[in-house]
Amino acid sequence: MLFYTIIHAVLLVLAGLLCFHKPSKAKNLIYILLAFSMLFVLMAFRKGIGADYNMYAVGFRNMAMTGFETFSYKDWEPGFILFTKLLGMIPGMDYQWYMIILSVIAILPAAVFIYKNSEMPWLSTILYVNLFMYFMSMNFLRQMIAVSLLMLAWHFMKRNKFIWYAVIIVIASFFHQTVLFMLPIYLLVKMKPGLKELLFYGFFLLWFYVASTNLIDLVTNFYHEEYKESVFIVEGLSFIYAILPLVLTVIAFLLVKTETINLTNENKYLVNLTFIGTLMMVTMSKHSIIERLSYYFIIFMLLLAPVIFRSLKSRGVHYVTADERVIDWTSPKAKTILSIGFLVLILALSYLHFYYGLNEDAHHASNYATWFHF
Repeated sequence: MLFYTIIHAVLLVLAGLLCFHKPSKAKNLIYILLAFSMLFVLMAFRKGIGADYNMYAVGFRNMAMTGFETFSYKDWEPGFILFTKLLGMIPGMDYQWYMIILSVIAILPAAVFIYKNSEMPWLSTILYVNLFMYFMSMNFLRQMIAVSLLMLAWHFMKRNKFIWYAVIIVIASFFHQTVLFMLPIYLLVKMKPGLKELLFYGFFLLWFYVASTNLIDLVTNFYHEEYKESVFIVEGLSFIYAILPLVLTVIAFLLVKTETINLTNENKYLVNLTFIGTLMMVTMSKHSIIERLSYYFIIFMLLLAPVIFRSLKSRGVHYVTADERVIDWTSPKAKTILSIGFLVLILALSYLHFYYGLNEDAHHASNYATWFHF
């Protein structure tokens, strides 16, 4: 636990030195380069970190030995099998180099995604670690590639270029089929978020939570039958993991209602994607298998939190209620209190998320080890 506390301290100190006072694109770039270089080194030279680490190491060796004589392995998708076999043909390639290459595929897209899309890259980076996107990338290696491709697809989603978005999602499905779930999501994110929609979403969330057992049972009749009535279906994860997404969703909807958030297409999509992710993370408290789907939405929470902070800092809150009472928190002092209060709340909840999960050995990452026996 001390090891990860040091990492958090480094990320915060770098943010304080580079991003708190007169932030700029150049400072943000330096922060991203330093922070993600550190995260890359820790990921690339890990040993045994990730519950599926050994499975992938053994899988690499087996597929490298068989070459192209067989094109199937466990339940792995063909794109990942082809990728692994091609790497296995490179002279001198072993599973340690294999993990280094996969680490590049995990870290580089995440760094670019945050730098290009986040209004506060330092905050998004800390959330990337605290909400387990970093741990996921060291464990669910096939899905990690699908998530990395989804980060690329975001460029086309926010520009309403469905064909290119769909092409990338289909390519990503050759590494993890669950990403196909993001095709119908393209239509759902176009709904304008508001209080009426929040009530509708809330009702749908309740229905989905109640009906999830029957829905999952229906799906496992023809897809991944091995999961039927397994521990991943009948047991859930802690509700603590859903607290931060719930807070983000409720605050975002309220600020859309008060017109504090400028509802561009991009911001509208981020609010809706965060809500759907919240739905996933509430339901995974009942069925842990849903955690797999949540990671396709957590990446957008990394962008929404800075949008809320910047909106509160620049606009504050001004709203006239139905009985004509005026809520006016737009003075410089009020804006500062609102924005800093939000930031402290989100960071506190994210650290709760992280350290609670670390105590549970989330993704089997608690006891860090490297090839160098550190």
